[in-house]
Amino acid sequence: MKKIWLLIIFWMAFLAAVCQNYSAKVYDGVTYIPVAGAHVYNTKTGKYVFTDKEGKFSIMASVNDTLIISKSIYRQLIVPLNSRQYSKKNEDYFLYYKAVILKEVKVYALNPSYEGFKRDLIGVKLPDAYRKIEGIELSKEDKLNAELAHSGPNVLRNTPLEHPITMLYNMFSRKAKMQRLYNELVENEDEIDQLQMKYNRDLVHQITGLEGDALMEFMVFCRFSYYDLLRWTPQQVIINIKNKYIEYQYYKAQQYE
Repeated sequence: MKKIWLLIIFWMAFLAAVCQNYSAKVYDGVTYIPVAGAHVYNTKTGKYVFTDKEGKFSIMASVNDTLIISKSIYRQLIVPLNSRQYSKKNEDYFLYYKAVILKEVKVYALNPSYEGFKRDLIGVKLPDAYRKIEGIELSKEDKLNAELAHSGPNVLRNTPLEHPITMLYNMFSRKAKMQRLYNELVENEDEIDQLQMKYNRDLVHQITGLEGDALMEFMVFCRFSYYDLLRWTPQQVIINIKNKYIEYQYYKAQQYE
């Protein structure tokens, strides 16, 4: 009986040793403002917590566990806890927006179903001014070509113009719009990854010499937008950091006066 109790005590001590509270902070990857309410999930234990208003969290974890940090507007961050990260106290993690630069989008109020879209398009009434345009009426040859579209030779066959209503629906329907949006997200996804290389704490430290809390305070002061950082070249990012640092030094000097 004593051996059983000793084994239980030993096992509990072992668990306590390998599974401890792991603490870290979560920041916005551009503004460097703490992200409150981010969901932190341990895939091994199934436990989860949320970050507080300062971006801090603490969760039971051990070496080789995997954490998933997420919040609705940000891209999900997967963190495998290796021995180096696990032993480091108060590690900082950065989340980046899901959003990317998108081209100008025109919005059309369309019937959601194909049949409804076809009826609406066919039922569109053109202004009377169009009737006065010379040559607007179909000629005999035009009518003949229309009749042969399905029963005879058709140079438009197997092209988008063979079925213009279907073509327009595929261009402007919600399904098509979502497909185009997805394609743009995929095409621009690498830009978000490059953003982390173009603008980070190491780079700002090299330029300004700041570190620790002073470095974080300056990066919050910068408030660069995602749009600007994505479109700027690395050289432009450096120039803007230097200009902001001059503003920051003036701002700090004013505080001490």
